[in-house]
Amino acid sequence: MKILMRRIVLMLITALLMLAGCKTTGTIGDDEYLLNKNTIVLNRNDIPRKTLGFDPNDLNDILLQKPNKKFLGLVRPGLWVNSFASKGKQSKFKKWLNKTMGSEPVVFDAYKVDRSVKQLQQYLNNYGYFNSKVNYEVIKKNKKANVKYTVSLSMPYIIRNIFYKIPDSAVRKAILEIKDKLSVKKNSVYNVDLLDQDRQTIAAHLRNLGYYYFLPEFVFYEVDSAFNNHEMVIYLNVEQVQIPDPANPDSTLLVDHKKYYVNNIYINPDFDPLLTDTSNMSVYRNPNPKKGINHFLIYYRNKLKFRPKTLRNSIFLEPMKLYSEKKEKNTFKQLSSYPLFGYTSIEFKPSQQPEGHSGGDKNFLNCEINLTRKPVQSFSIEAEGTTSGGKLGMAGNLVYKNLNIFRGGEVLTLKLSGGLEWQQGGGKRNDVFLFFNTIETGAEAYIDFPKFLLPVSQDKIPKLLKPKTSIRVGINYQNRPDYKRYISNLSFGYYWRAKSFRNHRFIPIEVNSVSIFPDSAFIKKIIELNDPRLTNQYSDHFIMITKYSYIYNNQQRGKIKNFKYLRWNIETGGNLLQLIKNLSNAPKNEDDYYTVMNIPYAQYVRSDIDYRHYFALSSQNTFVARAMLGVGVPYGNSPSLPFEKGFYSGGANGMRGWEYRDLGPGGFRDSSGAYFERMGDITFGANLEYRFPVYSFLKGAVFMDFGNIWLLYSSTTFPGGKFSFNKFLGEIAVDGGLGARLDFDFFIFRVDAAVALKDPSYPAGERWQFNHLQIKQVIWNFGIGYPF
Repeated sequence: MKILMRRIVLMLITALLMLAGCKTTGTIGDDEYLLNKNTIVLNRNDIPRKTLGFDPNDLNDILLQKPNKKFLGLVRPGLWVNSFASKGKQSKFKKWLNKTMGSEPVVFDAYKVDRSVKQLQQYLNNYGYFNSKVNYEVIKKNKKANVKYTVSLSMPYIIRNIFYKIPDSAVRKAILEIKDKLSVKKNSVYNVDLLDQDRQTIAAHLRNLGYYYFLPEFVFYEVDSAFNNHEMVIYLNVEQVQIPDPANPDSTLLVDHKKYYVNNIYINPDFDPLLTDTSNMSVYRNPNPKKGINHFLIYYRNKLKFRPKTLRNSIFLEPMKLYSEKKEKNTFKQLSSYPLFGYTSIEFKPSQQPEGHSGGDKNFLNCEINLTRKPVQSFSIEAEGTTSGGKLGMAGNLVYKNLNIFRGGEVLTLKLSGGLEWQQGGGKRNDVFLFFNTIETGAEAYIDFPKFLLPVSQDKIPKLLKPKTSIRVGINYQNRPDYKRYISNLSFGYYWRAKSFRNHRFIPIEVNSVSIFPDSAFIKKIIELNDPRLTNQYSDHFIMITKYSYIYNNQQRGKIKNFKYLRWNIETGGNLLQLIKNLSNAPKNEDDYYTVMNIPYAQYVRSDIDYRHYFALSSQNTFVARAMLGVGVPYGNSPSLPFEKGFYSGGANGMRGWEYRDLGPGGFRDSSGAYFERMGDITFGANLEYRFPVYSFLKGAVFMDFGNIWLLYSSTTFPGGKFSFNKFLGEIAVDGGLGARLDFDFFIFRVDAAVALKDPSYPAGERWQFNHLQIKQVIWNFGIGYPF
């Protein structure tokens, strides 16, 4: 909060300086010019943009001089601050302000422009455009300089052939095996980045085959372009290893690269950088029954606090097998995934041949794994801001954690939580604290096991799946304007990763019991409406669920590239209970429902899918497209979906032109003024959002939202809410708006202002609202983090 207030104050100071008329050019000399703008004109000479081989936007990043940043593309606040701080007598405040918000004026430098031209030419050479022309023009006016670079591309050089000059026959064979997987191919445009990428690919491939000491630097290229027809031949070379000549110390010998096998694996789960001597530590030895040799050795002090089998199952490297860089990385990832270990290091050192080994002249490495443990037990107090559809609140948690409860990396978490929010509803004000009218408290406990529990044997599960089992139990109390509710839950689930970017979650059983206590006014309102569906949603119910989720996310941290996110959920509830009731011929209650502990249980099937595509236009500019679809079908023992399993629309993360749960269903229009949390059996939503930088930590967004919810069956409470193929397109709501995001790295505070552009609650032909928009119709949404 202190950081937030500080930055807001600095923005206000900057605004005042702008109004005070400080110079827009900052402080520059009489013979100097402020660099105002760089422009790059690219003449492609009929070369299609898609086949350029490089991103034209990268050309701007090469320039050595870049203008001072602008706010909203109009003004440069940093220069105003610099101008103010440079005037008159210096003070600590001015120095602090200039250091914090000011920026030195970027003065036009002809030498740096010449250097930029040379760097542009070198950049183009790297992508095959040798002898391209780069010129520049400088326009000076009103103490400002605009630089225009004109880049005229030459015809690119094409790789006519690739030859391999590799004296080491084993290495040559290994490289030719992956020849088709390399990026540089015949008839492609010369590209330094792809050549370097192939060096990395070759080195990784060889290191996975046991060549531990092989580096990308051993691979180099020779280029022959003496054809005068924009063609070249590439020779891929692999150097041999130089070693001293035993017969002549002043000379060296060239020898082939060697493969290395893993010998012993030493594991120290009690590593302390201040206590590097392991001579006084106890050693656990694991016998290898096939070889009769101890290859896994675990060092520990006092008592071994981590089960040896769990450590061994986390190590992909295999004694007496060839070294593999891929297995080393997988071992590192697996060990680092344990919350207990804060530091992981893996080192290899040359080793003598194992005693009794008869493998000839094989080379061996010992593997040393050091793990630094975090404190096993911890208490923490968490405070956080919350948002439910744009309604802000506050919450706090008291958390206890044990990171090694059963000595196998299992994590036990106990949490007490409480929160306050403002929610719409209720016939009168019933604030419970300040202006908050909703209180929520709860307790939960869960244990995460770093493996699959019954009925799956750990030995039969591939290590790469990173399996996890989670058992959770909790109880939650909610005091809302219209009702009080108790929710207790118990779940048992499996989590695993099948391939890169793909995660799975399967919960064979999850049990929820919901007890609801509406207030008298709310009960009266439900009775007056006489809607069985609504009555069922606000009654006690019991849910036993089986569900599965698939998540695909190919975002790579640190890389500016497009990525996709997909989440698919499917769940079904009540079927096992229904089978038991049918087999036991259990009677129904007076309302004609089967019950568990005198509570009707829900029976339904529900599925939804959420797809997002993130287009990285630059390092800070992103365009996001999102689409989602969901359907829930009640049947058997349920006339409607449980309230917790229904779909809603409106709020800070969906249709931002409507209040939370205030849109739909379908073309329903609330003329009575009676408030109900609107819920549907079908949902559709789509969002388009462009995100851009404004200034410093302030980001902006422009967005449009599309969507609605519908019912599967007619409802007297929500007339017009039933889904119909003939009408649903006309009932898709549309809103648009602007957003501001304060991005402080460690959290993002978001404000989105939206207005309904198409309201399906109006009659057909009157739904577009362009001619009726007013400022008072703007919906303000507050949130933590991005909406999607």
